[in-house]
Amino acid sequence: MTCSLRLLLVASILGLAGCASVGVGNVFSKGSPPKKMPARIYVQEFNAPLDSFRVDREGADLTAFIAAEKHALAQAVVKQLDKYVAPSEILSEGKQPPRGNFWLVTGTYDRVNQGSRALRTIVGFGAGGTKFETRVQVSSISGKEPKQFLSLLTSGGSGLAPGAWAAFTPAFAFYWPGAIGNAGGASLGGLSIDRARTAREITATISEYCFQQGLIPERKTRRPKKLGALPPVQRPDFVIPKTGL
Repeated sequence: MTCSLRLLLVASILGLAGCASVGVGNVFSKGSPPKKMPARIYVQEFNAPLDSFRVDREGADLTAFIAAEKHALAQAVVKQLDKYVAPSEILSEGKQPPRGNFWLVTGTYDRVNQGSRALRTIVGFGAGGTKFETRVQVSSISGKEPKQFLSLLTSGGSGLAPGAWAAFTPAFAFYWPGAIGNAGGASLGGLSIDRARTAREITATISEYCFQQGLIPERKTRRPKKLGALPPVQRPDFVIPKTGL
């Protein structure tokens, strides 16, 4: 393979791998905003109704899948918050959060559609695409009862990249590199990357809220991608997709 074809292949994979997107909407603040940054943020695993999941599992396998997904998302949110907002940790199920200068992140899965990796790889352009939607609440737990001060929803998915068939062009020299590049880029999409992007956007929304309330300087602020809008310009937070969930 010539140098130019190698560059084309790499560019195709990198470009198409980005054809997955999660954005935030319905961002609402309520009540009195916190007066200072929290000493720690606690994250509860999100509520996960069975009918919100459309995946290739059922029975005990579905239950195990959802349990693993809930924990993986909580871990991803904690990792992002710990990096960009404040020290964070998962609040174990059934454990009461402590009272003090702490925040609590809770949420619900509205829709998780696994899609079809085969269709994403071969066809693409949305065929076999995933869908990942959540509702999120952020509360202060400094008093007797949690007081919600921020809510949002996240929505998005992967699978918009063209599949391998789109590389069928009259330019035979670009046929195989293009097909491989398309298939590789489209196959990178999946619930794991949707989950990582969801955690990133939840964190960015909380970060932006902190800036709006004068709690952090602008230079430390992450900006969320608003649904229906172009993504903000900021230092990229690379997401490497994983196999499995």
